[in-house]
Amino acid sequence: MRFSGERQVGAPVAQVWTALHDSEVLRSIMPGCEELAPLDAGLYAATLAARVGPVADTYRGTFSIEDEFPGWDIRVRVDARGRCGHLDVDLRVALTAQCTATTALRYDAVATVGGFVSRLGKPTLTVAGGHFTGCFFRDLDRSLRRGAPARSAALVSP
Repeated sequence: MRFSGERQVGAPVAQVWTALHDSEVLRSIMPGCEELAPLDAGLYAATLAARVGPVADTYRGTFSIEDEFPGWDIRVRVDARGRCGHLDVDLRVALTAQCTATTALRYDAVATVGGFVSRLGKPTLTVAGGHFTGCFFRDLDRSLRRGAPARSAALVSP
């Protein structure tokens, strides 16, 4: 599945860039994130809980952030496994200054879901993926506007 789009957040590029590299902010804005433990620079052990329709699972794996072009482009990768299947995400985000206090984030993500959870079908998984993406950017914006991390909801029932 592929997800792409653009979202605006109410903060300058430098502040958004810093937030996207802060493990506490990331933990608080990733839907269903229960744990994000540093392993190395830009590499974390992650535990994510998700419910999509009738299937609820906990996924454990790695979460990494790579600076493609420092200050402007990042690449995020998630590789996680659970009882009901696996999730692999490759996300690229480009940050662009809109004005002094606004940043546009253009994103393009490719997600692969396998195992039992993939039987839910592409329409259901597309809705869930859109929901998780929307929650992530919404909570990033809230966190930046408040100056403190925001906790997001992890459950989806399309």
